[in-house]
Amino acid sequence: MIYDSLKNLHRYMGLTKSLDTALRYLQEKASVLNTLPEGKHPIDGDRVIIQVMNYETKDLSQARFEAHRKYIDIQFVLEGKEACYARPLEGLEAAEPFNEERDVGFFKGEEGAFLPLVEGMFAVFFPWDAHKPSCDWEGKHRVRKVVVKVQA
Repeated sequence: MIYDSLKNLHRYMGLTKSLDTALRYLQEKASVLNTLPEGKHPIDGDRVIIQVMNYETKDLSQARFEAHRKYIDIQFVLEGKEACYARPLEGLEAAEPFNEERDVGFFKGEEGAFLPLVEGMFAVFFPWDAHKPSCDWEGKHRVRKVVVKVQA
């Protein structure tokens, strides 16, 4: 897992080719990402995809840890703020069978590191990281967020 400021994206270049493509795109297009319509936007075929979302945060009691096998998630908030929690996937119990088609599994667990996702901050979750995004933080908030799906 990586948690840092968008101004430091360059520090994470060189990990994988697809991750480099995603990071370069975010560096070059950060100022116009808020103009993208909600939905999926392929950047490099199915290797790098941007998803733009609008939603209201949810109570922590309603959130579940999730993890992905095929994709790395880069998450950052364009507008609003949310709490995200992260922990190693190892040791968590599956809450339901892994959905291969959607590349998502949900897991039971309460503990995790608190990551405040606010404008200008990002988090990267690898397949071995479980994360619980979109949670209330100091109340409910409307959030506009970008999740970049990067083929692992």
